[in-house]
Amino acid sequence: MSEHRHAGDLGVDHPHEHPHPHPRAEESLPPTRPSEAVIVDVGERAGALVLTSTREREGLEVEIHPAADSTRRTHVWVLPRRGRGDEVLHAAVFPCLEPGDYTILEPDGSPRCTISVPANAVTNAAWD
Repeated sequence: MSEHRHAGDLGVDHPHEHPHPHPRAEESLPPTRPSEAVIVDVGERAGALVLTSTREREGLEVEIHPAADSTRRTHVWVLPRRGRGDEVLHAAVFPCLEPGDYTILEPDGSPRCTISVPANAVTNAAWD
């Protein structure tokens, strides 16, 4: 049985499982306005990951999984995020992840790289 999580469901103690891959067609569309704020949940048992990207990847889902378990995937959208002043950045934010190494996947499902997400920190990397 493969486990599939959404970023909003990434609490360390309460994953939900699906007996089959989660069809993306049933999911809602990404927001179209820049996000004003993102809340991350880091602590002794959790870290966060921010993947900056390009405008061309806006609206794409970034999928990741623990490096040791490719069946435990989670995904979020690359969205415009309001920065300082009028600056708009594009990023995918995984607000709460169990500490460990994560494989970042390309849109075609191929592995791009592995990133370490420590507890009690926000890790920044590029996905462009």
